[in-house]
Amino acid sequence: MSNLLETERIIIEHLLDMGGGYVLNFSDRTFRDFILEKVKIDIDDEKYSENGRSKAKRLRVFWKLESNYIVGKLLESFLEYWKVQKLTNILIKDISEKAFEEYVKISQRLIDGACDLEEDINVAAHFEEIQKQIIEQIESAKFLIWIAVAWFTDKQIFRNLVAKKNQGVNVQLIIIDDETNKNSGINYENEFETYRIPAFGKYNNIMHNKFCIVDLRTVINGSYNWTNKAQFHHESITVVQGRENAEKFAGEFIKLKLINLS
Repeated sequence: MSNLLETERIIIEHLLDMGGGYVLNFSDRTFRDFILEKVKIDIDDEKYSENGRSKAKRLRVFWKLESNYIVGKLLESFLEYWKVQKLTNILIKDISEKAFEEYVKISQRLIDGACDLEEDINVAAHFEEIQKQIIEQIESAKFLIWIAVAWFTDKQIFRNLVAKKNQGVNVQLIIIDDETNKNSGINYENEFETYRIPAFGKYNNIMHNKFCIVDLRTVINGSYNWTNKAQFHHESITVVQGRENAEKFAGEFIKLKLINLS
């Protein structure tokens, strides 16, 4: 749902000459084809006709239902169309330079304010060579690696993390406080900011997460603990690239740290 303001709508409708149900000099067919080409949405879908079938009425519903980014991109496309038509078609109405400038600002506001929300999210599932996939993501880190895994005994992954730490990458680790990690032979605390979460609750529950955040852009998550034995189990991970998802996991990571610090 876009947050197009009423004052902005008035300016847009003026430039697009939407009186009488029209939009510029589009026919119903060219109107549909134009929007489909520019934003991959079929304006003839019934959901846009709740207030009527005219082009202007469907476009107003489109503004209400679609995101800032989609609305901004379509407005930008209409502007390019208007400029081309103005050069070749006397039927396109004149508008003031001030109104034109305001229209440009509106479309740009909608696009700029929505860029982060409209980012592509890439998801890859892995069922084999999982250790290799984890190491590849670690190697890609430029700024931070935050890990929350129940058990961590894989010395190869540990060595890769140490190498990234020595490159200046912020590495933090959360594991459970149990004998498996105590007997791993790995000196986590000597290398990283490390938090050991003790068992809690009536049934000695444990921190059972298995996720890793890289640069607040990528999350590795799945059944795979970072242990030597895990390489021989049937395990899986997903690698999800997208800032919004990564920030949610980062929030959970900070909550787990606070448990340890309280």
